[in-house]
Amino acid sequence: MVRSTSGTFAKVLMGGLTTALLTGPFGAVGQAQTPESTPEGTPETTSTEPAEADTAPRFTCQMQDGKYTVMYSPTSQPGQSYPWAVPQDMGSAWPAERRCATISARLEEYRPDGLMALETSVENGYNTVCVTTESTPACRIVFTVPPGQDAMATRDLVFDNLAIADRGDQTDAVTTFAGGNSDVLGQIGNILGLPSSTSSSRSSGINLKPFLDPTDGGTGARLSGGSPTGRSLNPDAFR
Repeated sequence: MVRSTSGTFAKVLMGGLTTALLTGPFGAVGQAQTPESTPEGTPETTSTEPAEADTAPRFTCQMQDGKYTVMYSPTSQPGQSYPWAVPQDMGSAWPAERRCATISARLEEYRPDGLMALETSVENGYNTVCVTTESTPACRIVFTVPPGQDAMATRDLVFDNLAIADRGDQTDAVTTFAGGNSDVLGQIGNILGLPSSTSSSRSSGINLKPFLDPTDGGTGARLSGGSPTGRSLNPDAFR
C-alpha cells in the first residue's frame, strides 16, 4: 500500500516538473515572439521615395517677339526665362529654327559640365563660336560662323543680350552677320593693315557665370526679374 502511494506521488511530481519546464522561461520567450505581444504605439516604418532629380532642360528654343530665341530658364525662378541668343537664317539648310534648336541642345549638353565663357575659335578650318566648361579645357562648338563673317562680331550679335550686359554699355548692332558674305570689319582691317580677327587663337570670351543660376554653377548676379515669355537683360542695371 505504501509502495503504491509512493509511485503515484512520483508520477505527479514528474508531471509538475514537466509542466513547469514547458511554461517556464522558454515558454515565456516563445510567447514574447508572438505578434500579439508586440508593444502598442510602435511607429510603423514608411518607405520614402527619393526626390526626383530636376531633369527639365534649362536651354530651349522658343518664339519671342516673332523670332526663334534660345531661352534660359533658371531653376530658382520657376516659370521664368531669359533670352540668350537669336540666331539668323543661314541658307535653306540651316534656317533660324534649326540653328536655334541646335544651339539650345548644345548648351544644354554642356551645361552639366559647368559653363564658363563664350569664345571664338577655329575648328577644321572653320571659324566657330564655342564655349568653355569647368570640366573640359577644350572649347566646344556652339555653332559654325558663316564664311566671310567676323567670328567675334557674329558671336556678339547672336548673343546680343549677353554681350551688351557683359560689356556694360550699349553698342550698335553689327552688320556683318546680316549682310551676306560681306565682312565689313575684315575689309577695314585689310585697308588699315590690321591682322585678321579670325585667327586660330581663341578670343577673350563672354563670361557666362553671372547669367547662370547657382544650381548651374553660376553666380546669378545678372539674373533678376524675368517673365514667362522672357525679357531682355538691361545693361544699365549692371554698371
